[in-house]
Amino acid sequence: MCADHHPRNDFTRYRHRWEMPLIWVSAVVTVATVLLGLAIIAVDQGTVLNDALGEDSATLLREFPGYFYILLIAPVAIYAYRFYVAAQSRANAILVGPRQFPELFATYQELGRRLEMPHLPRLYVINGNGVVNAFALECNRRHNYVVIHAEIAMLLSTAPDVVEFVLAHELGHHKLRHVSLWRAVIAIVPGATVVLGQATTRAQEYSADRIALAVCPGTANATRLLAVGPWMESGVAPDAWLEQCQAEHREFWVRISQAMSSHAVMVKRYKALREIERDGFSAQGEMF
Repeated sequence: MCADHHPRNDFTRYRHRWEMPLIWVSAVVTVATVLLGLAIIAVDQGTVLNDALGEDSATLLREFPGYFYILLIAPVAIYAYRFYVAAQSRANAILVGPRQFPELFATYQELGRRLEMPHLPRLYVINGNGVVNAFALECNRRHNYVVIHAEIAMLLSTAPDVVEFVLAHELGHHKLRHVSLWRAVIAIVPGATVVLGQATTRAQEYSADRIALAVCPGTANATRLLAVGPWMESGVAPDAWLEQCQAEHREFWVRISQAMSSHAVMVKRYKALREIERDGFSAQGEMF
């Protein structure tokens, strides 16, 4: 099991340094979009826009309020959709508990204790059909879930560090409120820009990694699962992989791939975790 951690930890201090700045930028962009939509509606009387911008530009700008209305109803739509996604996942998964995968449940509860989360999200295991994945989901403050693929859970007896790291990562998303409704709403407009939206998500993923490493020290190598899957993870040589990361992380096309990804590419993600283990949490993963 993970090493013990001091009580009453301020887990927000493990956030990646770019997470909150990008969240505030996303919030400002969202508010600016709403205000722009209101302004267009307010001044679009008679020929005001035509006179100010010209007929072609005014016609193009008048299409904007349509997207603005979509943004206004988005919170309700997202709120309902999250219940649907949760129900779809739960209906096809196995609920983990004292009588269902008890060892996995005990590990999960221990991680919750270390994260000072007295009310843990419900944990489900689902068949990934060969795909390695896990996700956190919040419908509201009372209905929260963590879902992991069986391809991860199956490693508990042979590679417990992998399972612990993944579970702690997903609980980290809950702990830092990455899956809250307001964050989903302010991600809509930045998401349309791709680079800003992906960067914000990527910073949150780095933060969840940092939380996982804080409560499960020495588990940076657990990310080998994400690189090669559950069938070859035991064969990964950590130091050789780190050498690869150090050699490739600055390559131009690696940076482009990173900029377009919601998660840090593995050569940057693993390098960041190993640097934290070496230098402490002052080390930060590269955003680009």
